[in-house]
Amino acid sequence: MYNRGGYVYQKSDSSGYVFLEEDWNGERLPNDLIEEAGLAFHKLSLLDSRNRALIGGYSKEGNDLCFKFSKCSNPTDSEQNLKYYFASNINGWTDAIGDPSWLLESTNRNKSMQQFKMDWNEANQIGQFSFKFVSENGDWIEPENFFPSSEENIFGSRNFLFSPKRTGKDVFSFEIARGPGMQNLDKWIHFSPDGKFGYSQTRTGSRFRVFAPRLKSVALIVFSGTTNEKTNNYPMHLQKDGSWIIDLPFSCEGKKYKYLVEKIISTNSPVSFFSEIIDPYAPTITSRDGHGIAITVEKNSQKTEFRTPSIEKLVILETHIRDLLHNAPISLDKNQRLEFNGLTKWLKSDNCYIKKLGINAVELQPILEFDARSKNEYHWGYMPVNLFAPASVYSSNESNGSSISEFKELINAFHDAEIAVIIDVVYNHFGVPNHLAILDRELYLSVDKDGNLTNHSGCGNDINPMSGASKKIILDSLKFLIEFYSVDGFRFDLGELLGFELLNEIQNELLEEFPDTILIAEPWSFRGRLTENMNQTKFSLWSDSCREELFKFVSGNGNQQAIEDLLTGKLDGNNLHPWQSVNYLESHDDYTFIDRLCSPDDWNNDNPPIDAYKKAKLAIAILLLSPGIPMLASGQDLIRSKKRIRNTYQREDLNALNYDLSDSAESFHQWTKSLVSFRLSKEGKNFCLKEFLHDTQYEVFKGVKDCFALLIYNQPNIKSEDALIIIINATKSESFIDFPANIKNSGVEKILGEECSELGNIPPLSLQIWKTV
Repeated sequence: MYNRGGYVYQKSDSSGYVFLEEDWNGERLPNDLIEEAGLAFHKLSLLDSRNRALIGGYSKEGNDLCFKFSKCSNPTDSEQNLKYYFASNINGWTDAIGDPSWLLESTNRNKSMQQFKMDWNEANQIGQFSFKFVSENGDWIEPENFFPSSEENIFGSRNFLFSPKRTGKDVFSFEIARGPGMQNLDKWIHFSPDGKFGYSQTRTGSRFRVFAPRLKSVALIVFSGTTNEKTNNYPMHLQKDGSWIIDLPFSCEGKKYKYLVEKIISTNSPVSFFSEIIDPYAPTITSRDGHGIAITVEKNSQKTEFRTPSIEKLVILETHIRDLLHNAPISLDKNQRLEFNGLTKWLKSDNCYIKKLGINAVELQPILEFDARSKNEYHWGYMPVNLFAPASVYSSNESNGSSISEFKELINAFHDAEIAVIIDVVYNHFGVPNHLAILDRELYLSVDKDGNLTNHSGCGNDINPMSGASKKIILDSLKFLIEFYSVDGFRFDLGELLGFELLNEIQNELLEEFPDTILIAEPWSFRGRLTENMNQTKFSLWSDSCREELFKFVSGNGNQQAIEDLLTGKLDGNNLHPWQSVNYLESHDDYTFIDRLCSPDDWNNDNPPIDAYKKAKLAIAILLLSPGIPMLASGQDLIRSKKRIRNTYQREDLNALNYDLSDSAESFHQWTKSLVSFRLSKEGKNFCLKEFLHDTQYEVFKGVKDCFALLIYNQPNIKSEDALIIIINATKSESFIDFPANIKNSGVEKILGEECSELGNIPPLSLQIWKTV
């Protein structure tokens, strides 16, 4: 029942428990777990040893291990005199009944409290064991169902578990703070505040502004630069537009700061409580729960002029900064392999994997501040805590806001290499601490009819896309990343949770001001898919139909017509333009493509079985020759396997790229490079389509099942001699396609693919590209 180190149990509407997997080490794990459960809280406290033992069966007291339970509060005379024994797998369970050495005794203070003591060191040497309490009549006392440090036994009942990792400092109680709930929410839910929020310099000093119309009070806390001690606390003033403002007559540039917010515990109680939060608009922060830093971010200045490729010409590499750098063949120190700086340095070298691959766009997994607990923690970044600050764990010095300049330098290095930068942004939910939930839970997040946070993201706290305040912070974040960092585009994680209305609003606002911005959405969530009218927008959507149809086709279970549609850009039938599909075979999530084709046990000396290799080679060729936007996962061209593990978000060892290539990986890498190069060449223009090929611009010639050729003319209605021919054989046998005499006699030249004796001969599981000359 433990997850991420603990488990939260809501006992009632007003209180709950946090159970940790091991003794508390002083960090904020209990807070994290409560927030991840979608609850606001106050009065978080560690249970004393007696109450911990009453829930968990034991606690450590001095050098003693004390096992305890309490008889009912009003026992009968017979029950009051009943004897109880400590039973365990270390004493034969029922053998303990009647044995005085295992008898529980009443404590001095409370006759209903039964206790049995062991030497702690002796128990520690035994290690983990299970236990229960049993009466002389054979009645067993077992743990509550909500207690996670227990196990189900063969009889279907539960046993307590003793662990040396849990001495008793592992259970917290907390009071739930409901806040204002739905009170006065209608007034503000659709209100969209204007102007700049966060920190800004003024002519006379500094201004701080935050939107939280239902808070009781807000104060600005300013910290000293070296010791992080609070130096001043400035009450902020509520404005008619629901924002809180403080103007200071001096500069705060470089100062660390937070907000101290006061809110009511519930609508039924006038009592309030206080929480410190990081400014949601802070341009840089020291850690997920550290401080914001008041820094004025200047617009990015690029030495070389860069123009974002047009949407139909994109070839994207989805990648993660640390996966790229972990084994990168370049001289970097340990920290640089964790930072923006390391990737910038590599991009400036000639031997950079990304540059050699030849793609013209990268999609970086989330780089905005996320809830990594330390710099060394491997994290995919899909748990954001701030929508403006580049991740402090990717910076060289989180205490001075170096992430700002270092992220700018990384963007510039990509642009110098003629590569556009797309950022994977997570606006559908938040990590911990959830600063927006503390500001106003119901205003920023989505709740059901019972007031509970919805969970269509799988992370327990979906954003409310209809809220004016939510729309404002998302749009401000996007514009900030373009204007001040020169980001070229965005991929919206779980775009369905944002919905058509908000995505359309994002498109209209961004493209009016920044017309070259690339917009991509993941079209699903755990709730469903984006509606068909997304085809009326400028968004491109991830195509899971491409992934699945290609897998089935090369596996011998496919639909040839679907692949013909893919090669003419028409697989996703709702599209009005080919580029509205982002075609891919694998991404950071789920299995790698090669792992779907074969088992890790089938590999030999770092090489997959030849049959799987050929299928992957055919699939990636079809992918890169299909209209739409092809997306490769980093390492896909290196035949990266993740040992058939589906979700590797915590597995840096499996995600990190290996550049020591086997023979098959080197061959596959060169094949991928040649396809990327061909697609982006003049000859590949008919794969980079703004509009669909006219029906008169291509012909299909069919051989046996799963073997066919696509002939593409350069212009519609003109069957000129200038044409490209793609021949595909997904069967396991050599095949032949008989082309008309006019094509054979026109003169042909093979550009890419397996060798053969003549046009029409095609080896098994292969693809060829020919051109007429």
